[in-house]
Amino acid sequence: MKVHLEDLRTLSQDILEESGLVEGDAHIVTDILLEAELRGRSTHGLIRLPGIADRLARGGRSAMMLAKDGGAYALVDGQENLGYLVAHRCARMVVGKADRVGLGVVGAFHTNHCGMLGYYASMIADAGMVGLVMCDTYPRIVPWGGTEAVLGTNPIAAGFPAPGGQILVDMSAAAITNGQILMAIKDGVDIPEGVALGPDGKLTTDPEVARKGSALPFGGHKGYALGVMVQILSGIMMQGAPVPEVGKDYGIFMLAIEPTIFIDKQAFQGGIQEFVDRIKGADKAEGVEEILIPGERAFREREVRLREGIEVEEGLLEELKRLS
Repeated sequence: MKVHLEDLRTLSQDILEESGLVEGDAHIVTDILLEAELRGRSTHGLIRLPGIADRLARGGRSAMMLAKDGGAYALVDGQENLGYLVAHRCARMVVGKADRVGLGVVGAFHTNHCGMLGYYASMIADAGMVGLVMCDTYPRIVPWGGTEAVLGTNPIAAGFPAPGGQILVDMSAAAITNGQILMAIKDGVDIPEGVALGPDGKLTTDPEVARKGSALPFGGHKGYALGVMVQILSGIMMQGAPVPEVGKDYGIFMLAIEPTIFIDKQAFQGGIQEFVDRIKGADKAEGVEEILIPGERAFREREVRLREGIEVEEGLLEELKRLS
Protein backbone atom coordinates (compact mmCIF):
# COMPACT_ATOMS: atom_id res chain seq x y z
CA MET A 1 0.00 0.00 0.00
CA LYS A 2 1.13 3.58 -0.66
CA VAL A 3 1.84 5.79 2.33
CA HIS A 4 2.55 9.52 2.38
CA LEU A 5 6.16 10.44 3.07
CA GLU A 6 5.41 12.53 6.15
CA ASP A 7 3.35 9.74 7.73
CA LEU A 8 6.31 7.38 7.35
CA ARG A 9 8.64 10.05 8.69
CA THR A 10 6.54 10.43 11.82
CA LEU A 11 6.33 6.65 12.28
CA SER A 12 10.08 6.14 11.92
CA GLN A 13 10.88 9.12 14.13
CA ASP A 14 8.62 7.77 16.89
CA ILE A 15 10.18 4.28 16.73
CA LEU A 16 13.73 5.60 16.89
CA GLU A 17 13.06 8.05 19.70
CA GLU A 18 11.29 5.36 21.70
CA SER A 19 14.33 3.14 21.08
CA GLY A 20 16.60 5.68 22.72
CA LEU A 21 17.76 8.15 20.05
CA VAL A 22 17.52 11.87 20.68
CA GLU A 23 15.28 13.79 18.28
CA GLY A 24 18.11 15.08 16.06
CA ASP A 25 19.75 11.67 15.64
CA ALA A 26 16.37 10.04 14.99
CA HIS A 27 15.78 12.63 12.27
CA ILE A 28 19.11 11.80 10.58
CA VAL A 29 18.48 8.04 10.53
CA THR A 30 14.89 8.51 9.39
CA ASP A 31 15.93 10.78 6.54
CA ILE A 32 18.53 8.28 5.30
CA LEU A 33 16.02 5.40 5.37
CA LEU A 34 13.30 7.40 3.63
CA GLU A 35 15.67 8.74 0.99
CA ALA A 36 16.44 5.12 0.12
CA GLU A 37 12.70 4.45 -0.23
CA LEU A 38 12.23 7.54 -2.38
CA ARG A 39 14.99 6.48 -4.74
CA GLY A 40 13.58 2.98 -5.11
CA ARG A 41 16.19 1.34 -2.87
CA SER A 42 13.78 -0.36 -0.48
CA THR A 43 16.51 -2.88 0.40
CA HIS A 44 18.14 -0.05 2.37
CA GLY A 45 14.93 1.58 3.54
CA LEU A 46 12.29 0.87 6.16
CA ILE A 47 12.96 -2.86 6.11
CA ARG A 48 16.07 -1.97 8.14
CA LEU A 49 14.15 -0.14 10.87
CA PRO A 50 13.23 -3.15 13.07
CA GLY A 51 16.88 -4.23 13.13
CA ILE A 52 18.01 -0.71 14.05
CA ALA A 53 15.47 -0.54 16.87
CA ASP A 54 16.61 -3.93 18.14
CA ARG A 55 20.27 -2.85 18.08
CA LEU A 56 19.45 0.30 20.03
CA ALA A 57 17.49 -1.70 22.59
CA ARG A 58 20.42 -4.05 23.22
CA GLY A 59 22.98 -1.51 24.39
CA GLY A 60 23.86 2.02 25.42
CA ARG A 61 25.82 4.53 23.38
CA SER A 62 29.14 6.29 23.84
CA ALA A 63 30.01 9.61 22.24
CA MET A 64 31.95 9.50 18.98
CA MET A 65 35.55 10.69 19.26
CA LEU A 66 38.10 12.28 16.94
CA ALA A 67 41.05 9.91 16.71
CA LYS A 68 42.99 12.15 14.30
CA ASP A 69 42.39 15.64 12.93
CA GLY A 70 44.39 17.69 10.41
CA GLY A 71 43.80 20.46 7.94
CA ALA A 72 42.52 18.21 5.15
CA TYR A 73 41.86 14.96 7.00
CA ALA A 74 40.19 13.44 10.05
CA LEU A 75 39.56 10.00 11.51
CA VAL A 76 36.49 9.34 13.64
CA ASP A 77 36.25 6.66 16.33
CA GLY A 78 32.60 5.73 15.96
CA GLN A 79 32.47 4.04 19.39
CA GLU A 80 30.10 1.48 17.80
CA ASN A 81 27.43 4.11 17.24
CA LEU A 82 24.94 3.48 14.44
CA GLY A 83 26.76 3.63 11.12
CA TYR A 84 24.12 6.06 9.84
CA LEU A 85 25.12 8.64 12.45
CA VAL A 86 28.86 8.04 12.06
CA ALA A 87 28.72 8.32 8.26
CA HIS A 88 26.56 11.44 8.45
CA ARG A 89 29.12 13.08 10.72
CA CYS A 90 31.93 12.05 8.36
CA ALA A 91 30.08 13.56 5.38
CA ARG A 92 29.59 16.88 7.20
CA MET A 93 33.23 16.92 8.24
CA VAL A 94 34.64 16.07 4.80
CA VAL A 95 32.60 18.87 3.18
CA GLY A 96 33.92 21.29 5.80
CA LYS A 97 37.52 20.22 5.15
CA ALA A 98 37.17 20.57 1.38
CA ASP A 99 35.43 23.93 1.75
CA ARG A 100 38.42 25.28 3.67
CA VAL A 101 41.37 23.77 1.79
CA GLY A 102 39.87 22.38 -1.44
CA LEU A 103 40.25 18.72 -0.49
CA GLY A 104 39.04 16.57 2.38
CA VAL A 105 39.56 12.96 3.43
CA VAL A 106 37.63 11.63 6.42
CA GLY A 107 37.39 8.07 7.68
CA ALA A 108 35.86 6.18 10.56
CA PHE A 109 36.23 2.92 12.45
CA HIS A 110 34.36 1.17 15.28
CA THR A 111 31.05 1.48 13.48
CA ASN A 112 28.50 -0.67 11.60
CA HIS A 113 25.96 -0.67 8.75
CA CYS A 114 25.39 2.88 7.49
CA GLY A 115 22.68 2.34 4.87
CA MET A 116 22.60 3.65 1.31
CA LEU A 117 26.03 5.12 0.52
CA GLY A 118 24.54 7.28 -2.21
CA TYR A 119 22.95 9.43 0.51
CA TYR A 120 26.36 10.61 1.70
CA ALA A 121 27.75 11.01 -1.81
CA SER A 122 24.72 13.20 -2.53
CA MET A 123 25.47 15.31 0.56
CA ILE A 124 28.91 16.05 -0.87
CA ALA A 125 27.60 16.71 -4.40
CA ASP A 126 24.89 19.00 -3.00
CA ALA A 127 27.74 21.11 -1.58
CA GLY A 128 29.09 21.52 -5.12
CA MET A 129 31.91 19.04 -4.62
CA VAL A 130 32.93 15.71 -6.08
CA GLY A 131 32.46 12.96 -3.50
CA LEU A 132 33.74 9.40 -3.20
CA VAL A 133 32.39 7.18 -0.41
CA MET A 134 33.25 3.57 0.51
CA CYS A 135 32.65 1.24 3.43
CA ASP A 136 33.33 -2.37 4.33
CA THR A 137 31.07 -4.88 6.05
CA TYR A 138 31.21 -8.30 7.64
CA PRO A 139 32.21 -11.20 5.34
CA ARG A 140 29.53 -11.97 2.75
CA ILE A 141 31.48 -12.24 -0.50
CA VAL A 142 33.77 -15.05 -1.56
CA PRO A 143 37.11 -14.21 -3.19
CA TRP A 144 37.14 -15.07 -6.89
CA GLY A 145 37.66 -18.81 -7.07
CA GLY A 146 36.78 -19.40 -3.40
CA THR A 147 33.73 -20.71 -1.53
CA GLU A 148 34.30 -19.05 1.87
CA ALA A 149 33.21 -15.44 2.48
CA VAL A 150 36.10 -13.13 3.36
CA LEU A 151 35.06 -9.78 1.87
CA GLY A 152 32.11 -7.59 2.74
CA THR A 153 29.55 -6.45 0.19
CA ASN A 154 31.80 -3.35 0.18
CA PRO A 155 29.68 -0.69 -1.53
CA ILE A 156 31.12 2.34 -3.27
CA ALA A 157 29.38 5.59 -4.27
CA ALA A 158 30.45 8.72 -6.12
CA GLY A 159 28.56 11.98 -6.50
CA PHE A 160 29.21 14.72 -9.07
CA PRO A 161 27.47 18.12 -9.12
CA ALA A 162 25.85 18.60 -12.52
CA PRO A 163 23.65 21.24 -14.17
CA GLY A 164 20.15 20.78 -12.75
CA GLY A 165 21.15 18.09 -10.25
CA GLN A 166 23.89 15.53 -9.84
CA ILE A 167 25.34 12.38 -11.35
CA LEU A 168 25.34 9.59 -8.78
CA VAL A 169 27.12 6.24 -8.91
CA ASP A 170 26.01 3.85 -6.14
CA MET A 171 26.89 0.18 -6.32
CA SER A 172 28.08 -2.82 -4.37
CA ALA A 173 30.94 -5.18 -5.12
CA ALA A 174 28.50 -8.05 -4.56
CA ALA A 175 26.43 -9.80 -7.21
CA ILE A 176 23.54 -9.61 -4.72
CA THR A 177 23.31 -7.54 -1.53
CA ASN A 178 22.05 -8.57 1.89
CA GLY A 179 19.11 -6.23 1.43
CA GLN A 180 18.09 -7.94 -1.82
CA ILE A 181 18.23 -11.31 -0.08
CA LEU A 182 16.10 -9.98 2.80
CA MET A 183 13.55 -8.60 0.34
CA ALA A 184 13.41 -11.94 -1.50
CA ILE A 185 12.78 -13.74 1.80
CA LYS A 186 10.05 -11.27 2.73
CA ASP A 187 8.42 -11.53 -0.71
CA GLY A 188 8.75 -15.32 -0.84
CA VAL A 189 10.59 -15.36 -4.17
CA ASP A 190 13.81 -16.93 -5.45
CA ILE A 191 16.97 -14.94 -6.05
CA PRO A 192 18.59 -14.97 -9.53
CA GLU A 193 20.83 -17.84 -10.56
CA GLY A 194 24.60 -17.51 -10.28
CA VAL A 195 24.79 -14.84 -7.56
CA ALA A 196 24.95 -16.73 -4.24
CA LEU A 197 26.24 -19.88 -2.58
CA GLY A 198 24.78 -21.95 0.23
CA PRO A 199 26.79 -23.00 3.32
CA ASP A 200 27.93 -26.04 1.30
CA GLY A 201 29.63 -23.77 -1.24
CA LYS A 202 27.18 -24.68 -4.03
CA LEU A 203 25.11 -22.24 -6.08
CA THR A 204 21.58 -21.62 -4.80
CA THR A 205 18.50 -19.61 -5.73
CA ASP A 206 16.90 -20.05 -2.27
CA PRO A 207 17.27 -16.75 -0.35
CA GLU A 208 17.09 -18.49 3.03
CA VAL A 209 19.97 -20.76 2.03
CA ALA A 210 21.89 -17.82 0.54
CA ARG A 211 21.47 -15.86 3.76
CA LYS A 212 23.26 -18.67 5.61
CA GLY A 213 25.91 -18.92 2.90
CA SER A 214 27.67 -16.25 0.87
CA ALA A 215 27.46 -14.20 -2.31
CA LEU A 216 29.64 -13.97 -5.39
CA PRO A 217 31.36 -10.75 -6.47
CA PHE A 218 29.67 -9.03 -9.40
CA GLY A 219 31.46 -9.26 -12.71
CA GLY A 220 33.72 -12.10 -11.61
CA HIS A 221 37.33 -11.16 -10.92
CA LYS A 222 36.62 -7.45 -11.56
CA GLY A 223 34.09 -7.16 -8.74
CA TYR A 224 36.42 -9.17 -6.51
CA ALA A 225 39.29 -6.73 -7.18
CA LEU A 226 37.02 -3.76 -6.49
CA GLY A 227 35.91 -5.33 -3.20
CA VAL A 228 39.54 -5.82 -2.15
CA MET A 229 40.27 -2.16 -2.90
CA VAL A 230 37.28 -0.96 -0.87
CA GLN A 231 38.14 -3.16 2.12
CA ILE A 232 41.72 -1.88 2.24
CA LEU A 233 40.80 1.81 1.87
CA SER A 234 37.75 1.94 4.12
CA GLY A 235 38.64 -0.82 6.58
CA ILE A 236 42.33 -1.45 7.10
CA MET A 237 43.59 2.06 6.33
CA MET A 238 40.92 3.59 8.58
CA GLN A 239 41.82 1.28 11.52
CA GLY A 240 38.78 -0.92 11.07
CA ALA A 241 39.08 -4.67 11.42
CA PRO A 242 40.73 -6.26 8.35
CA VAL A 243 37.85 -8.78 8.34
CA PRO A 244 35.06 -7.42 10.56
CA GLU A 245 32.68 -9.43 12.68
CA VAL A 246 28.96 -9.10 12.07
CA GLY A 247 27.86 -5.54 12.88
CA LYS A 248 31.15 -4.63 14.53
CA ASP A 249 34.16 -2.45 13.68
CA TYR A 250 33.29 -1.61 10.09
CA GLY A 251 35.21 1.21 8.41
CA ILE A 252 34.19 4.22 6.32
CA PHE A 253 36.20 6.24 3.78
CA MET A 254 35.09 9.59 2.31
CA LEU A 255 36.81 11.94 -0.09
CA ALA A 256 35.55 15.37 -1.12
CA ILE A 257 37.15 17.51 -3.83
CA GLU A 258 36.30 21.11 -4.62
CA PRO A 259 36.55 21.06 -8.45
CA THR A 260 37.70 24.68 -8.62
CA ILE A 261 41.14 23.73 -7.30
CA PHE A 262 41.65 22.27 -10.78
CA ILE A 263 39.14 23.94 -13.09
CA ASP A 264 36.89 26.97 -13.28
CA LYS A 265 33.38 26.17 -11.99
CA GLN A 266 31.66 27.22 -15.20
CA ALA A 267 34.08 25.18 -17.31
CA PHE A 268 33.53 22.14 -15.07
CA GLN A 269 29.76 22.38 -15.32
CA GLY A 270 30.01 22.95 -19.07
CA GLY A 271 32.17 19.87 -19.45
CA ILE A 272 29.70 17.78 -17.44
CA GLN A 273 26.83 19.01 -19.62
CA GLU A 274 28.70 18.27 -22.83
CA PHE A 275 29.56 14.77 -21.59
CA VAL A 276 25.95 14.08 -20.57
CA ASP A 277 24.64 15.35 -23.90
CA ARG A 278 27.02 13.07 -25.81
CA ILE A 279 25.92 10.05 -23.74
CA LYS A 280 22.21 10.81 -24.11
CA GLY A 281 22.64 11.37 -27.84
CA ALA A 282 24.66 8.22 -28.50
CA ASP A 283 23.31 5.61 -30.92
CA LYS A 284 20.92 3.32 -29.06
CA ALA A 285 20.76 -0.44 -29.07
CA GLU A 286 17.68 -2.11 -30.52
CA GLY A 287 14.68 -1.69 -28.23
CA VAL A 288 16.27 1.06 -26.12
CA GLU A 289 14.26 4.28 -25.97
CA GLU A 290 16.60 6.32 -23.79
CA ILE A 291 20.12 6.07 -22.39
CA LEU A 292 20.13 6.98 -18.71
CA ILE A 293 22.89 8.68 -16.73
CA PRO A 294 23.93 7.01 -13.43
CA GLY A 295 21.45 8.11 -10.76
CA GLU A 296 18.87 9.42 -13.24
CA ARG A 297 16.40 6.57 -12.71
CA ALA A 298 16.62 6.97 -8.93
CA PHE A 299 15.99 10.71 -9.00
CA ARG A 300 13.06 10.31 -11.39
CA GLU A 301 11.59 7.69 -9.08
CA ARG A 302 12.07 10.10 -6.19
CA GLU A 303 9.88 12.71 -7.86
CA VAL A 304 7.13 10.15 -8.50
CA ARG A 305 7.15 8.89 -4.92
CA LEU A 306 7.13 12.39 -3.50
CA ARG A 307 3.92 13.01 -5.44
CA GLU A 308 2.20 9.65 -5.10
CA GLY A 309 3.52 8.21 -1.85
CA ILE A 310 5.85 5.33 -1.02
CA GLU A 311 4.80 1.72 -1.58
CA VAL A 312 5.23 -0.21 1.68
CA GLU A 313 4.53 -3.92 2.06
CA GLU A 314 1.54 -4.33 4.38
CA GLY A 315 3.26 -6.81 6.70
CA LEU A 316 6.22 -4.46 7.17
CA LEU A 317 3.93 -1.53 7.84
CA GLU A 318 2.05 -3.49 10.51
CA GLU A 319 5.37 -4.48 12.11
CA LEU A 320 6.46 -0.85 12.24
CA LYS A 321 3.15 0.20 13.77
CA ARG A 322 3.60 -2.44 16.48
CA LEU A 323 7.09 -1.13 17.21
CA SER A 324 5.73 2.40 17.68
